[in-house]
Amino acid sequence: MNDGLAGFRRRIDDCDAQIIRLINQRLKICQEVGDFKAERGLEISIPDREREVISKALGLNDGPCPPEALEKIFRLLIDTAVSLEEAGEAAHPES
Repeated sequence: MNDGLAGFRRRIDDCDAQIIRLINQRLKICQEVGDFKAERGLEISIPDREREVISKALGLNDGPCPPEALEKIFRLLIDTAVSLEEAGEAAHPES
């Protein structure tokens, strides 16, 4: 019976690797955004933009992921990005 699951597990592992790669790619871009904002004295967290990102993600969802789960995932991504941006801002304080 486990032999039948091996193919599924490999596909899931492949998806997980892609998800991790894309999350890190997204967060690296967010760090660049944080540097850009810090250089210009812009606010790190912009609630309207955060709501826009979540709304766009929900609009792209064609299932089977429940909207509530997707919203939680994107809230975590955004919160993590904001933390990284703030950490970058602290590492490069304006004089």
